[in-house]
Amino acid sequence: MPTKGRVKLVRRAVDSVLRQTHGTFELLILDDSATEEAREILELASSDSRVEYVNRNGIGVSEARAQGVHRATGSFLTFLDSDDYWADQRLERHVDVWRNNDIGLSWDVCTEVGGPPTLLEQPFSGGLIEAPKVARRLYIGNFIHASSGFTRTDFAREIDFTWSILSDWLLFMRLAESRAAFFINETLSFRSVEPRDRVSNAYSDTFFFKESGKVRRGVISANPSIYIPVWVKRSWSRLRRKIRV
Repeated sequence: MPTKGRVKLVRRAVDSVLRQTHGTFELLILDDSATEEAREILELASSDSRVEYVNRNGIGVSEARAQGVHRATGSFLTFLDSDDYWADQRLERHVDVWRNNDIGLSWDVCTEVGGPPTLLEQPFSGGLIEAPKVARRLYIGNFIHASSGFTRTDFAREIDFTWSILSDWLLFMRLAESRAAFFINETLSFRSVEPRDRVSNAYSDTFFFKESGKVRRGVISANPSIYIPVWVKRSWSRLRRKIRV
């Protein structure tokens, strides 16, 4: 969990982890807060031996996530943004799925809170999805919120996802290229719309448009056989829309 300040939200996120029905976990908080807030978050982390505080010393969110991946000692890995929180049974549901399926990625439904409840639109029904369907659909646009994805730690370590601020989208795409995925069609993750200091608010739409293009070019370069067919289909669809206009 990378964070910078926002102690109240961090407390809510941590509490949601501590309430998990699957109690065997470690939570790494990678913090870049000012001194007073850092002291409060460190105190919060010290309340339970399963929570570890890490000073990330100014590195960005993508690098912090990667640092967490390489520090992790557990078999499985999942992100948690500091303004998000989980349903009590989230870890248990994902671990059960992995016990019974040979997959590279699982994810659940994320609901936005702090306003009218909004669900991220999902293009798949619940259950097992063969590779590379999820990767190809992710190429079109991300439908898996960062705090909803779940994978094996060693799978995540195989992938360099630090070169884009859209690190979760990039990672999930690459995980689903050659391994099946599993969609848990249940609301197990919650995303606040209230914070105004989230990373996404610090950049323009133009920046994210360019960053999305960089990610798409990167995955095509890494695995053209997976993504060129969907690139052709997407490009043709966009061209047809322009012709109609």
